Amino acid sequence: MATSSNVVIRDYEDLTVVKVGVATATVLAKGDLVDFTVSTSALTAHAGDNSIFLGVALEGSESGETKQVSVATRAKIKVKVVSGSSAALPGEAFKYSAGANGTAWQVTQATEEGIMWALEGVAAASSGLFYIDSHVLSGGFQFDACTEA
Repeated sequence: MATSSNVVIRDYEDLTVVKVGVATATVLAKGDLVDFTVSTSALTAHAGDNSIFLGVALEGSESGETKQVSVATRAKIKVKVVSGSSAALPGEAFKYSAGANGTAWQVTQATEEGIMWALEGVAAASSGLFYIDSHVLSGGFQFDACTEA
């Protein structure tokens, strides 16, 4: 079992947490981005399908376990922007780019189906603050380009 990832919860006072069972073959580390798979009614490590994104694991699991794992569905997190992405500006949407169980998760700017918003300016290849809210996202949100008024 990988014991940790590079995603860090930054504010434990404003969390919304759910407990969900883990798929039998899934190994999770604290800080992993996770999906909820309806067909198995269980958590799996995020693999890029933003329509089933649930949140950030607050604890880990080992292969073969089907225990309930706490997942932050609303949270301020610190995560890395991939080197090839545009820099993050506050309010911009981002989505999964790379990463897996217990590894260096990275996000990239989203043109559709984002799973988090930047809370600050973040240069590419740097880590910064983002906000996840899967209650609003409903598994990836669609949006049109906006301009300042």
